[in-house]
Amino acid sequence: MKYSLWNFITSKTHILPSPLANKLGVQLIRIIITNFLILLRRLKNCRPRTNYEKKLINEGIVVIPNFLSEEEFLELKKEINEVVSKSNEINIGEKGSTKTFVQNFKTEDYKNFPSIQRFAKNEKLIRLISVAEGTKVFDEIKSFRFETSLFGDPDKDKDNNVPFHVDVHFHSHKILFYTDEVTKENAPFAYCINSHKNNFKRLFFEYKRGQLKDAHNGNWRIQDNLHIKFFKNYFNYLMKSKYKVIGKQNTLIIANVHGFHQRGVGLEGSKRSLIRIPFRYNPLKNHAVYSSDDYSGSIF
Repeated sequence: MKYSLWNFITSKTHILPSPLANKLGVQLIRIIITNFLILLRRLKNCRPRTNYEKKLINEGIVVIPNFLSEEEFLELKKEINEVVSKSNEINIGEKGSTKTFVQNFKTEDYKNFPSIQRFAKNEKLIRLISVAEGTKVFDEIKSFRFETSLFGDPDKDKDNNVPFHVDVHFHSHKILFYTDEVTKENAPFAYCINSHKNNFKRLFFEYKRGQLKDAHNGNWRIQDNLHIKFFKNYFNYLMKSKYKVIGKQNTLIIANVHGFHQRGVGLEGSKRSLIRIPFRYNPLKNHAVYSSDDYSGSIF
């Protein structure tokens, strides 16, 4: 094997790169262990109190419209646009017909932008993250990413985040904050409610997936396997709880990306802008993965 078994187990990726490890069910052992450790972490560090916090734990996603006051939101949007307009370091990611313009924010660099600083220290947002990840309540979000995506021909969209998928094998979260209205035409985020739960149905799915010849392929997607009855039935089960998050500007989304989700398909010529923040606190590594490096070039 190219990697040790321990490296397989402690890696953050949902897909184990070893056919043998998948066949032996190492992915199931890993999921069970990390699920237990995160439950303990939540009990120790930060237990849910509000309805939003409880909903996030129970359903895997919470959507909060009008998250900031109108004045706070407009000032935040103004400051972000000011930074973007003056920046010479905007990265452009292109996946087929979709182009994404990116600006990474490290909050220590924006001391003269009070709205950006307030957003990074928003107590309600920080508590939601802390409850979900099971970490102690922290003082400030250290960085986030602002991105604007321009959508071309949907048939030529090569983004591997469009088919339904999960990101990692443990409970981890993405924060999406719509800075413009997102309709069904400009690629709304979609999530399968309750699909983050490691119940018998989910674990059996992971076992069945592990028996496939291509289970070790990092690009594995359930929608490529609908010719197999079991996966077709499981996919149909997931689609019963599909939630397409259409929302106005100033809508906050926090989703547990151990659950199934997708980046929606955008109508050709449409545009979408948002703030995105990932949190991946791997219980087997005992440290938080949180930086611009963790965006992995994906849109969702």
